[in-house]
This record gives sequence, structure tokens and C-alpha cells, in this order.
Amino acid sequence: MKLLFSLILIITIAINSCKSINIDSNRIDYSKIENSLKQQQCFTSSGELPTGYQSEFVQFSFNGNFPGSGGNGIQQLSFFEKGFIDMDFVGEQLFVDYFFDDGQTQSLGKLWGFTSNSTQYLAVNINGSQYCIEQPLQFTVPTFKGLTYIGDYEIGSVQCDVFEGQSVTGNFTKQIAFVDKSDCSFISSNGENINSPLGYTLMNLYKFQPSADPSYFQLPSTCFNQPPTTLLKNSQIKKLSQHLPKIIENYPF
Repeated sequence: MKLLFSLILIITIAINSCKSINIDSNRIDYSKIENSLKQQQCFTSSGELPTGYQSEFVQFSFNGNFPGSGGNGIQQLSFFEKGFIDMDFVGEQLFVDYFFDDGQTQSLGKLWGFTSNSTQYLAVNINGSQYCIEQPLQFTVPTFKGLTYIGDYEIGSVQCDVFEGQSVTGNFTKQIAFVDKSDCSFISSNGENINSPLGYTLMNLYKFQPSADPSYFQLPSTCFNQPPTTLLKNSQIKKLSQHLPKIIENYPF
């Protein structure tokens, strides 16, 4: 309950602090985003699109839309997540070091995903022992898709291009990304449910670098010494292997 109250408070403060976000019938009015500079600075040609990125991130969700279990349908989730992500759009591979907490379950781990062999690896710590679980790839490692420029805005004093992105949940979510005009680095992403119930997701990125670091795609030695099948039936390992980081289901770009 404390976590849920904190999520509501944080997202409410974040929404109300932006003058572009005026509440009308409990929904965000994106038409208030200003186009004061009237000039898109970032990603104006295909040659300017990023090949990847690495960044720390913090993500909050209150009733935000996410894919349902097994990728079927839509579910609303409230949680806090933080970590580091290294994304390679060209090689279609990613690495996430994450901590997740929804008030009932806490997960701490590392995830690697590779489109080349349709495999993911999840490293977890249980009672002081490290385990690496190999599984079929359960998500799509994205290639960079173009964003639709919708205007300009400021976060603090930073001039931003504002883009509408393509949500993993399709037309059920409106996904907005803020990009620093000076160096085209991603700063923040907001998601709003189009369906009912109302829900919002907010993610901020820190120490953004506009290219992937290949060193993070090297698997640790524990991933080459897989645990026996009997161990994978352990309820704690099974539970952790089912809680993947939510950032892979909420790509802002």
C-alpha cells in the first residue's frame, strides 16, 4: 500500500509540474505542447537515427498498460523499476541490469537478449549463489523505428523535440518521448492509457550515451554452466525467471 501511494504521489507531481500536461476529463491534453521553435532538430534524416544507446533509467507506473501474460492481451500494472540498459538496434541485442518492486514481488537480476539465436539469459542471485537461466527469447529485441515529431517543449531549461513513439501495446497506449535538441539524447518518456482504466507510466533516462557498448553483451561464465533441470523446478528460481524487467515491455523508442 505504501508503494502504491508513493507511485500515485510521484506520478501526480510529475504530471502537474508540466504546463503542457493539462488535465481535462482526467486525460492529458497533448495539444498544449508548444511548437515555439517550429523546427525539428533531431532525427531529420535516416542517417541521424541512433544505432543503439546505453543509459541508466528509473521507471514508475500506475495502472500503466503492459502486455498480458504470454503476450496475450493487455494488463495494467503499478510498480517501480530502476537499472541500466544497453541496446544495440543494429545487432538486435540488449542487456538490462535491473531492480523491480511492485509492492508484492522484488526482483534483482541481469538479462541478455539476442535475436540472432532467439535466446535470452537471466542471471539471478539466490541465497548468495549465482544462477544463469537460458530460455527461448520471450520478447522482441527492437530495431529503431522512426518517431513522429509533434512539437517542442522544455524540461527545466532544456529545449526538447517531442516525439510520439510506437508503444509495445499498440493503440492502447499513447507514448511520448522527449529528446534534447542540443545533442539528440533521450531524456524522458511518458505513457498514457487510451483504454480504461486510466493509467500512466513515466521513465527518465540518466547518463545517456548514443551508442551501444558491446562489452555488456558478453555473457558471464555462469551462463556456460547451466543449472540442472531439477534445480529449475525450484519455486524461487521459477518465480524469478518469470519476472523480467518491464523496460523491455515499455520501449519509449
